[in-house]
Amino acid sequence: MKDQHIISQMKQRDRNALKEVYKGYKIEFFKFASRYTSDTDLLEDIFQDAIIVLYENALTGKLDELKSSLKTYLFSTGKFMIFKKFRDTKEIATDETYIFDQSEIVVINDVYEDQGPNEYQQKIIENFKKLGDKCREILELFYLKGLKLEEIMSVQGYENKNVVKSQKSRCLKSLKELTHAKNG
Repeated sequence: MKDQHIISQMKQRDRNALKEVYKGYKIEFFKFASRYTSDTDLLEDIFQDAIIVLYENALTGKLDELKSSLKTYLFSTGKFMIFKKFRDTKEIATDETYIFDQSEIVVINDVYEDQGPNEYQQKIIENFKKLGDKCREILELFYLKGLKLEEIMSVQGYENKNVVKSQKSRCLKSLKELTHAKNG
């Protein structure tokens, strides 16, 4: 099934579409998310919560002009939920400066915690389009597709991980500056 068709069915409260997404992505999500935690109960809870977010956002029309695939949206939502759980409960000692830079945490929290698109989020989207191709690609690969720095390094042909990390930080800083500029 095509993503837009599934979204349309979910907007009509079709439970079969929801079940199809659930069954279609569950195993793959567990494989993806297992690099962050091996707690299968937590992964099950996170996956179910991510499915609920996906469904609720489909119902409210927030997915009508989705720029990524449903899979990418679902997996990114789950990934952020996992990291948020770790930060909130402090169950796992994570070096947040390695996982996310401080400026990334601010942007992620702003986007994640706000349930609806607001003026600030719209500015982020508009200013994201103003970034250069390389910046947009790095940020999409990291945040939307969930690739690690090493994977981005090989996809984009960089020589080492530190170059990718620096470039990603510069791109995020540019996005932040554009977003916070008075006429941006």
